Amino acid sequence: MKAVPEKVTLAKLIAEADQRKGTARAVQELYIKSLDGTITIQKPDRALCLEALDMGAPGDPYLVMECVIDPDLKAGDLQKAYGCTTPLEVVDSVFEPGEVAQIAKAAVMFAGYGEDSVQLVEDLKN
Repeated sequence: MKAVPEKVTLAKLIAEADQRKGTARAVQELYIKSLDGTITIQKPDRALCLEALDMGAPGDPYLVMECVIDPDLKAGDLQKAYGCTTPLEVVDSVFEPGEVAQIAKAAVMFAGYGEDSVQLVEDLKN
């Protein structure tokens, strides 16, 4: 039987709030097969996630553009190298279409929108 996580208390939430104040958003590295290397994404905030989700399919490249922090997809040199006029065009030029969707999915899951981010305690016990 799995151990049940501890109960979230008011004190724990307050301590968490103190930790989050003044700290940078969390980051993750993702391996991109077509580039044979990694990129760094930062956790999107609620407003960015909701904005991208409201956009539907066009929201994926937008979310990628906003969340990828290394390499800087908004760099003018990168746009010039790929013959693009906007960072959104760079996203579609640098990554394969399926990779754009997967990077966007990884970003929203990082922000807690994944299917397993909330579970019944009974399911954890089994």
